Amino acid sequence: MKMDGGVAGALFSPRSIALVGASSDPSKHTSLPLQYLAQHGYTGRVFPINPNRQTIGDLPCHPSVAAVGESIDQAFIMVPAPMVPAAIRDCASAGVRVAVILSAGFSEVGEQGQRLQEEMLAEARRGGVRLVGPNSLGMVNFVDGVAVTANEVFSIPALPKGRLALVTQSGSLLGALVSRAAGRSIGFSKMVSVGNEADLGVGEIGAMLVEDEDTDAILLFLETVRDADCMRAMAIRAHEKGKPIIAFRLGRSAVGEKLAMSHTGALSSDGAAIDAFLADIGIIRVDQIETLLEAPALVTGCKPARGGRVAVMSTTGGGGGLVVDALAERDVDVVAPDQAFIDLVAGRGVTISDSPLIDLTLAGARADRYGAVLEALLDSSHCDAVVAVVGSSAEFRPDRAVQPIIDLSHRIDKPLAVFITPQAEESHRRLRAAGVATFRSPETCADALSAALRRRPPVVRARKGDAVPMPDLSGFGAGQLPLETSLEVADAFGAPPPVGVTIPARDAYVAQDIPARLSYPAVAKIVSPDIPHKTEAGGVVIGARSAAELAEACSAMVRRVRQRRPDAVLDAVRIEAQETGLAEAIVGFRVDPAVGPIVTVGAGGVLAEIYRDIVLRPAPVDRREAMEMIGEVRAFAAIRGYRSLPLGDVEALAAVVASMSRLACVENARVIEAEINPVLVKPEGEGVVALDALVVIGDPAP
Repeated sequence: MKMDGGVAGALFSPRSIALVGASSDPSKHTSLPLQYLAQHGYTGRVFPINPNRQTIGDLPCHPSVAAVGESIDQAFIMVPAPMVPAAIRDCASAGVRVAVILSAGFSEVGEQGQRLQEEMLAEARRGGVRLVGPNSLGMVNFVDGVAVTANEVFSIPALPKGRLALVTQSGSLLGALVSRAAGRSIGFSKMVSVGNEADLGVGEIGAMLVEDEDTDAILLFLETVRDADCMRAMAIRAHEKGKPIIAFRLGRSAVGEKLAMSHTGALSSDGAAIDAFLADIGIIRVDQIETLLEAPALVTGCKPARGGRVAVMSTTGGGGGLVVDALAERDVDVVAPDQAFIDLVAGRGVTISDSPLIDLTLAGARADRYGAVLEALLDSSHCDAVVAVVGSSAEFRPDRAVQPIIDLSHRIDKPLAVFITPQAEESHRRLRAAGVATFRSPETCADALSAALRRRPPVVRARKGDAVPMPDLSGFGAGQLPLETSLEVADAFGAPPPVGVTIPARDAYVAQDIPARLSYPAVAKIVSPDIPHKTEAGGVVIGARSAAELAEACSAMVRRVRQRRPDAVLDAVRIEAQETGLAEAIVGFRVDPAVGPIVTVGAGGVLAEIYRDIVLRPAPVDRREAMEMIGEVRAFAAIRGYRSLPLGDVEALAAVVASMSRLACVENARVIEAEINPVLVKPEGEGVVALDALVVIGDPAP
């Protein structure tokens, strides 16, 4: 698609640009866009807008966009935040299609800024103007020389052209990635900084780039997700077009998440939920910023790997070992050659062992030997991807190991990554020219290959259909449901609670206060809306073997909780028959503010938050996918038949996961969070039991 019309054309290929708040002072950022447009060869019309100037450079200056008297495709707004709504109103009166807003001081600074952002957006919608930003450092079309940006890296003499597009939520990363890419002879087709995404965001702009005939792959620098449905639609279309999307997400630590939220006013979201969402829509997520630049060559125009087995060959044992270590740290399966492969290359004059690293040693730095082994690996069925490591010969004798890779590049039908141990810029350049993915560090090589092996087609999740029948919640106000009701909800999902009763919380009990129908041993748990984690407050007792023993334990428990949590309201004590099983799980559902409904399964009990051995998916999921999720939880190996241990009822657990996930299908659902922890998994065929449950509901739909 040539971007010569509509919103995409006005954004990426504007025929005319108004620079609102332009300056002639070279010390100010507001002078840079005009400078860059001239420097990089923009051929359209440029209109500086500043009521305090008659001219800027050799161009006449206009007091307003409306005063230009001509059709304007794009306005770049650089005035202080309080003046932006009026500037948008001016743009609307002049028929501007797209306004890119450099100005900061909106949702990222708090409530007052949020109100200003809403006012600005209202003006834009009334006037039919689409917005990029605010807090955007602009847009660059490298192919056509359109640099509408205030990022100082674009003082470079020429724009490095290529076939990668970048959409970033961090404006400063425009310059950083251009600079780092140039050092690798990597260029771009288009770049845009989306800032706060008050209107146009990653999904909608990314969809434009998917259709761009100058773009082969799209890179994303993300801090959050603001329009999940739009991003899913973009990713599905990109998959249809065969254009990979690769993302780096800031905020993978707790501190990083806070930084991401404060930077552009991002929604508070669980980073794990965002990662699960990106994987679900087929976006390849990498862990290192350098990988974002180096990974595209590994996945662009290449078929996905058939499996996850990786073979590593090297002329340097140390360099190869670095890659093997980096892959193993990411749980990538590095496979040793089988005997058939060893015999095959022996017939070609090369002797190797059955080590996971095929070390050709210095003697292997010959075109005939290196090429013979690489060709055999590319043809072999014992591996699904190959890493070729080249040592010092790459610097001064590329004919020995680099040229054989180039000679075979035309017939690669499985992922091939090349790690070069020395700097060897000329070898990197030659390999990239041949379409081969090259890496400057073992970590980025392993990061890219691991991400490529995890790549999946986007999932289309229908949030319509039947939901699991649940208790009537219409009589409850927003907040945490009573324990009895939460357990009824868990029962509806296929996790019944143990037989038990709920009695008032008192400081002293006698045996006669305990219901006679209980079976022993028994457990008791405090019931309080203020104490979600009962064990931390001393609110659980187990193993009581008689009514007298249970009464004494309940009295001690209530007194203990009152001492530890004097602020808590103690509603009751829940008494149940003590259950036994093979494992404890946690199953959860919540509506994430960024990506929507999420379902979780993992190792449960009191250590759930410590080990974080959990798996997330966007909801809903079916039983097959629920079983896949259970299969990814490491702690559940013990109930899946590990070393002849007894099998747990994972089918029953999967049924609970799938049932709970269908809360996503409830129209105007009030359940915003649900958790069963622990779910006791019994032996195969005996089901599961909800030992505790927590359900939170929101306000009724208007």
